[in-house]
Amino acid sequence: MTYFPPVLVACLGALTALLAGCNTRSDVSLTGNTPTQYSHVWITTQQVWFNTNGTAGPNDGGWEKFSLSTPTTIDLVTVNAGNLSSITSGLRVSPATYSQVLIIPLDQSTPLTTSAQNAGALYNSEADYVDSTGTTQQLPLEMLNPSQGIGITTSLKVPIGHIGLGMALGAVAANNTSGTTLGSTTTGTTTGTTTLGSGGSGTSFGIGSSSAANATPDNSFAIVEDGTSDLVPFNYGSAGAGGGVRSAILLSQHATAYDLSQSGGISGQLTLTNITTSTSGIPAIQVSAENLTADGSRHQMVLTTTVQSDGSFLLYPLPASTNGTFYDLVIHGPQIATIIIQSVEVTLASSSSSPFGTSTANTTTSGTSNTTTSSATNTTTSTSTAGTTNSTANNVVSIGTLTPRSATPFNANLATVPAATLPAGALLKFYQTLARQGDVPYVIEGGPIDPFNEVLFAPQALSTATIDSGTWSSSGANITVVSAAPAEGTGTYLVAASAPSYNDGPLTPRVSAPASGTNTVTVVVPGLTLASGAAAGTLTATVTATAPGTYAAGELLVSHAGTLVATAPLSQAAFSGSGTAVSVSVPAETPTAVYYLTVRAWTNDPSVAPVIQSYSTAVNMQGSATGSAELTVN
Repeated sequence: MTYFPPVLVACLGALTALLAGCNTRSDVSLTGNTPTQYSHVWITTQQVWFNTNGTAGPNDGGWEKFSLSTPTTIDLVTVNAGNLSSITSGLRVSPATYSQVLIIPLDQSTPLTTSAQNAGALYNSEADYVDSTGTTQQLPLEMLNPSQGIGITTSLKVPIGHIGLGMALGAVAANNTSGTTLGSTTTGTTTGTTTLGSGGSGTSFGIGSSSAANATPDNSFAIVEDGTSDLVPFNYGSAGAGGGVRSAILLSQHATAYDLSQSGGISGQLTLTNITTSTSGIPAIQVSAENLTADGSRHQMVLTTTVQSDGSFLLYPLPASTNGTFYDLVIHGPQIATIIIQSVEVTLASSSSSPFGTSTANTTTSGTSNTTTSSATNTTTSTSTAGTTNSTANNVVSIGTLTPRSATPFNANLATVPAATLPAGALLKFYQTLARQGDVPYVIEGGPIDPFNEVLFAPQALSTATIDSGTWSSSGANITVVSAAPAEGTGTYLVAASAPSYNDGPLTPRVSAPASGTNTVTVVVPGLTLASGAAAGTLTATVTATAPGTYAAGELLVSHAGTLVATAPLSQAAFSGSGTAVSVSVPAETPTAVYYLTVRAWTNDPSVAPVIQSYSTAVNMQGSATGSAELTVN
């Protein structure tokens, strides 16, 4: 039997203890994209959670929970173009690979926080937009069960931190653990309650008395929220009910989270001669990085950004690898000819994949035109505005300068009769295909449907022009583009819907620009079929009002992890007080079939804000095709 000296045994024990509690310093930021009609979209965050289980619900175990001592308010409008704004920094997260991040926001019903007030918001969550008449509407951003959080499925690796590892090795070398302290650590604006390993829970372990707020993080994570798909404007009320039709905005999230050490970006410059800009001075042009869906039948958007007033853009962060990750760029807008640049390669610098998540790269400026750089691992510094933090985007390649052609738009929307019923959380997408053998359709435009009225809140404007296309060769090099009609024909688009837990809709319906006139063209889109493994489920809720006759109408909203899944109308009779059962179809018997319910009710008086009541008890339909809930509306 091998003999280990007692001192060495003690040191190895100290090393094990130190490594077990050797949490890293992790920073969490927010970035995103918003359509040009939004002037502000404020989101206030109070907690950040991590879990190694990608399907864990907020009431399940395994969460590392961090409460911000001061909530953070971020305007999505100011964090586009690759800018990152810090939610929190210096989190002492235990080393592990996390499959889910949960953001706990503060909704519009809670008292206004100092951070939201300082930002100029009226609500903790708020969306300001310019309506069709040119009037700015300042509305609360409604959230689905905010106390249960916004769940983001991801894969984020938290390695062993620098300081903890160094101290642990130092303890072994000195054969002495008496000077090592395990205790609380200053973490900037954040305090933490964590679950360590797979079982125990308690206060986050710190090493010594270092201040995480002033230290370089071991890893940085960015949450990406795309307002193009996630901001859902809708109408409610009835013109014949005395109160009139009113508008509101809901957040139905499809957020992603990325490790910045495993990310890159794509920059470029557009010459905006003769291109019309919005009232905010921003052109109505967006740039999307796309790749193939799993079945290879079409392209899907990975990341979208807005072109800035000077014509520059930066798509960041994009997942990247040391072997190179390829994206096709779609530059689109209703008043330009769409530009598609194929095979843009984003490659990590070799140091980007270090176990501590650090990144080293050369430095250049974004938007460099017609200049070939020596490496595809450049670093671009983005200038932030309106309180956002400056971000350094690693591994950025450039497509150089392009000049879009102007175009005339036409409007399209879903037909109301006949119309297939789509899931309330469905996105409608408009596709075109390059007229080349083997090419499959690209997403050109798209957005969420009004979940209560089964049409787009505003008709989608589509370009009538042909497509310019070219192939990327190296960072900053000239790209030759050619103009040609898409395979569907000039001014013609394929239309399909998509929704979580459903198969993508068939690419069969088409919509074309009218021969003359400005009327909105309508299209009938088939309903969606459930994804493999999901069963057709029925969720029944019994609604009882404590003050009968208060509300004229309402809606039942069903959500999962902050994403809308289904809705059902509630008539005035549902608020009679006697208890009314309402049923809604939902996907069942899948790991994500855990649903939270919200009742949204309103009166006929337009001066009275709607009542939005969320319920904290989940309806678990993971193993059953039926579920039920009792809901009391106060």
